[in-house]
Amino acid sequence: MRILALPIQDDLLEVHNSLWTGEEKVYFNGQLASSGYSIFGRSHYFTVDAADGQGVDKYRVEIGMNWWGSVTVDVFRNDRCLLASSKTPVSRVDPRTLPDNEAKPYHITRDGGKPELDEEFFV
Repeated sequence: MRILALPIQDDLLEVHNSLWTGEEKVYFNGQLASSGYSIFGRSHYFTVDAADGQGVDKYRVEIGMNWWGSVTVDVFRNDRCLLASSKTPVSRVDPRTLPDNEAKPYHITRDGGKPELDEEFFV
């Protein structure tokens, strides 16, 4: 079930979550950017060619649950908060995005090519 559709300039980020199966999916302009399973939420990382054609934008989408059981979503682009739930301090830098993290984010091209692992995300 889609729990979030967030327009970001000319792009659209969507978050889908199934409370029954624990499956989470993040889409960017209709392309699957990240997916996984969790009970209480997880972080999703991916990169996208910048809209102006200059460089790459790094995205982090954090899906979680608050203490009364509803789903929360936080969206960051290049460590700047685009959408914050009530539990998120907007100015923080997540230590999981530092270079020594072992997360393997995907890179999405704007031409609709197949997403690939982005080995340079943390460089």
